[in-house]
Amino acid sequence: MKKYIPGLLILSFAFSGNVLALDKTSGGAIAGAAIGAATGKSVKSTVGGAVVGGGTGAMFKSGDTGKAARKGGAIGAAVGGVAAAATGNNVLKGAAVGAGGGALIGEATH
Repeated sequence: MKKYIPGLLILSFAFSGNVLALDKTSGGAIAGAAIGAATGKSVKSTVGGAVVGGGTGAMFKSGDTGKAARKGGAIGAAVGGVAAAATGNNVLKGAAVGAGGGALIGEATH
């Protein structure tokens, strides 16, 4: 996997111009998935990167949609951190994935 990381990074930078034309949520999900795939060891890393990236993109939106995403992200971070602590997993990782998921849910329900 280590020999693929430079190639994946180059591809992600090559397509970064196209990501700017996408919605912030979609662009963040694509960028997060690319980074998760490049640095992770499994599909779980790719999916986690996509959730965190998409949630981050949603939180950067302006207006009521962005406000709902930020509120959902704050609630999701709290729930994810507590759930990770209760199960003995990494609290920061749980909070990050929870924030991403919460932001996506907040954006979708708005």
